[in-house]
Amino acid sequence: KWLYFTPAPFAPDPARDAAHNRGAYLAAIAHCAECHTPRNALGAPDNERYLAGSLTDTAWETAPNITPDRADGIGTWSEDDLVWFLKTGALPDGDYTGGRMAEVVDDGTAHLNEADLRALALYLRDLPAVSGGGKGAADTGGDEW
Repeated sequence: KWLYFTPAPFAPDPARDAAHNRGAYLAAIAHCAECHTPRNALGAPDNERYLAGSLTDTAWETAPNITPDRADGIGTWSEDDLVWFLKTGALPDGDYTGGRMAEVVDDGTAHLNEADLRALALYLRDLPAVSGGGKGAADTGGDEW
């Protein structure tokens, strides 16, 4: 942490609306990037590939691309798909999340109110699309989510 972490308060983007900034804040405190952003050889997040998918640190579990890339990410998911996923763990194809993401949903996002779920979904859909170059959200199935 001492090499790459700089403590600072959350700074809203003045060019974005309140819902986007609320979603960005929720993604930060939920630590989405910890699993979904690849890291360099020294363990620093590769911010050029923010949320583009990565292997997690346990059991070679995959954290899929959650940018709006249509081929490799959540670009084909509607806002309602994302909200429902964050609330229930159900993927648009009817499968369910597994592994660590099931814990995130069960112990975290399932307890958010509707406005916060929508803000987080809006934020994720507003991100630049980044090709994950690997298994994406659209084809992960339940084991990787």
